[in-house]
Amino acid sequence: MKKVILPFVCLMASISPGFLLAQTRPGSTNAIYEDQPRDDAKPTRNEAVWIPSGGVLMNGVMLVAAGAELHPTVLNLHGLPGNEQNLDLAQGLRRAGYNVLSFHYRGSWGSPGKFTLAGGVDDGLAALAFLEDPAVAAKFRIDTKRLIVIGHSYGGFVAARVAATQPHVSAIVLLAPWDPAKAIPILTVPAEKFAMTAHSVFDDVDGRLGGYTDVDLAKEVLASGYNWHLESSAPGLKNLPLLIVGARHDTPDDQGRELAAELERLHAPDVTRQSLDSDHPFSDHRIALENTVLSWLDKRIATPVQKGTGLDQTH
Repeated sequence: MKKVILPFVCLMASISPGFLLAQTRPGSTNAIYEDQPRDDAKPTRNEAVWIPSGGVLMNGVMLVAAGAELHPTVLNLHGLPGNEQNLDLAQGLRRAGYNVLSFHYRGSWGSPGKFTLAGGVDDGLAALAFLEDPAVAAKFRIDTKRLIVIGHSYGGFVAARVAATQPHVSAIVLLAPWDPAKAIPILTVPAEKFAMTAHSVFDDVDGRLGGYTDVDLAKEVLASGYNWHLESSAPGLKNLPLLIVGARHDTPDDQGRELAAELERLHAPDVTRQSLDSDHPFSDHRIALENTVLSWLDKRIATPVQKGTGLDQTH
């Protein structure tokens, strides 16, 4: 993901009672540590899918949960360029009874088309529409009334944009969500320093975005006509259950503070913030990340695996 470019001291500000700091509940689901019994009639499976967006078909994989029931389904949005795709989290979610769709934006990791930051938002909307297609929903036993959007870093920005325009989404999880607007002052440099600065911000994208370079990304962020502020999605998110997970050793542009503050100002009723003692990809806290996300979802989304466990499944 993005190179660390700013000094950062973690300050988890106190927030109003409506913004509860998450308390993880170890053991709230065994899906993190234990495989589920095999269902011979409707087993788990992985199936390659092709998702239409912008006239091309994006590469994706559906992790299909076991059982004949309709399953809540997660749209999993990776970051930029997607070196960490959170597939361990996706597998944990599937063991807990969720379907999970992971895919690659146009122009990234072999998906055809041209990658752009704004185009990735369109791709996220297309992927959500794919899950709601009646034929797709029937094939994968998707409960279209229980759709969850999870996004990491740039995927967090995409997730916020997608969910803000889709009020029927059941919940949204933002993992170290990137606020592209914070890169604008960093990238505003003399022409002779522009390429070097662009590389310092987008240091690992070359060769992964189908020819869209670090300089192309920097120019897109600086171009007029698109609102890159993460918090501008707040009005559309204020009525959705929302979890923001930050990392204490990450940079300020991946904390979601401004979004959280704007949601607090709008009196959003169900926003949870959690911070893990880790880095941007949560490299050394993967199990903690799974526990945080699954425990939070336990209280909002009931799954077939969780039925009868005595867990609080209120929504």
